[in-house]
Amino acid sequence: MKDFVAIDFETANPARVSACALGFTVVKDGQIVESNGLLIKPVGGHASFQTKIHGIQECDTADKPAFGELYSSLSHLFELPLVGHSMFDKQVLNALSDHFALQIRFDYTDSASIAKEKLPNLKNHKLKTVAKYFKLPSFKHHDATADARACAEILVRLQDHASPTPNCEGGEFEALAASLLEDGEVDYKEAYQLLYWLEEHQDESADFGTLLSLVRQTLADDILEDIEGQAIQAMLNLAVHNRCK
Repeated sequence: MKDFVAIDFETANPARVSACALGFTVVKDGQIVESNGLLIKPVGGHASFQTKIHGIQECDTADKPAFGELYSSLSHLFELPLVGHSMFDKQVLNALSDHFALQIRFDYTDSASIAKEKLPNLKNHKLKTVAKYFKLPSFKHHDATADARACAEILVRLQDHASPTPNCEGGEFEALAASLLEDGEVDYKEAYQLLYWLEEHQDESADFGTLLSLVRQTLADDILEDIEGQAIQAMLNLAVHNRCK
């Protein structure tokens, strides 16, 4: 894939529709031709926990347009294949499309999953870890523009690597669980990524319903404590074991 757009959303509160920033990097013929970003007035306002992560406050977005108003000027970006370094950004874009009735149709690739397949010996496959492996310049994580550019540069490099055979034959859940568990912890963004996926697939397995209840309970106050992340990790490990045995 030589032509694509890498994207990164930051959200203002736990809802996936609450995008407050979008970063994007356009790649043509394997070369970066544009890298930019913008602030968005989020649906549902700002929550303090998310603000601590990325630093974007109410005063930064109060006079910015909502995503629905911005879409006409951004729609050309979604005509190329999209890449994000997790499934989180896909979930945010789908939520925005539904909320503003935009009917956005797009192809999406998760570069973190590709990194896991092609660089299995890394301690984890988070954005900064893979960027460090490829000796990319340092960047400010959770800055949407910087994260999108790093994602683009990573995918360009990953495409030169061969893929080993996966350890466990499984589907989308197994791939998601592997990406969340590989560094031995589950952070708040990963927990919400899992929550959104489980909400869409809860009827497929009894394990999913049990896990969904736990994730909802631990995120009820919109904050993920370390002990809560450990509980999700343990339950997720159990669900994977039950499906892969």
